[in-house]
Amino acid sequence: MGSQAPPPGPMQTLIFLDLEATGLPFSQPKVTELCLVAIHRCALESPATPQGPPPPVPPLPRVVDKLSLCVAPGKACSPAASDITGLSTAVLAAHGRQRFDADLASLLRAFLQRQPQPWCLVAHNGDRYDFPLLQAELAALGLASALDGAFCVDSMVALKALERAGSPSEHGPRKSYSLGSIYTRLYGQAPPDSHTAEGDVLALLSICQWRPRALLQWMDAHARPFSTIKPMYVVKASVGTNPRSSAATAPAALAPARDTSPNVGVGRRPKAAPPVKDPRAPPREGLLAPLGLLAFLTLAIATLYGLSLATPGQ
Repeated sequence: MGSQAPPPGPMQTLIFLDLEATGLPFSQPKVTELCLVAIHRCALESPATPQGPPPPVPPLPRVVDKLSLCVAPGKACSPAASDITGLSTAVLAAHGRQRFDADLASLLRAFLQRQPQPWCLVAHNGDRYDFPLLQAELAALGLASALDGAFCVDSMVALKALERAGSPSEHGPRKSYSLGSIYTRLYGQAPPDSHTAEGDVLALLSICQWRPRALLQWMDAHARPFSTIKPMYVVKASVGTNPRSSAATAPAALAPARDTSPNVGVGRRPKAAPPVKDPRAPPREGLLAPLGLLAFLTLAIATLYGLSLATPGQ
């Protein structure tokens, strides 16, 4: 992960981001849909002035770059997530959607590189959900540095700070800062297409048009490198690992040792162990030598004795 560093000047491109996924963080979710909408800061500094009576919701900037994709998660979606997003693993597979892979990571990088720098990813509740989840998907591919150079800001934190700064003495029931609650509070209606990645991104962009200049100043001061975001979870096994190949390449120290002696092989029996000697028994070789010498001496004495008897004069 990169180190904390101050933003290198005003953010030039704001990239509004939203992810839909298979479930909640404790289930190690996988992305099922993502949307990025990029605008230059001048779209918020100098918004277009509509003709006629002001609409309740400001018009979206005319110049935007948009990337929206559905993704096969590779795991089952929770029933709650499917009910909210309208996406399921079966539906995504039926439409031939692909996994979050290195090509998608390259696509995200290419999308950023088309924008003026510095880039700032903006997501609602991004510090706790979207940013860590995106980092987890990239880290699982070994591509945690794919978005190095980008900065990020949690719009929930930013809008909460701006709203409280605007009315510091306000008292009353605790407000909700969910995306839908803020949108309804500002514009008097529910956001359209909630819980679709593109619908939530466009709702967030509309919210950020509420006090655009104050928001830009806050982002310039508080944006932090995306590389400082920790993954939501760590994948212990690489995607697509073949367990059989892993076993074949296991270290030799973990495998049972084999006898490489040429006498041991298929169809051969191991040699019988030699008999164990009793250490208390006297050695055979030590007894044979004295007995042989004694027999030789006896034979020699008998021979001399015989010769002496045969000699005349005795």
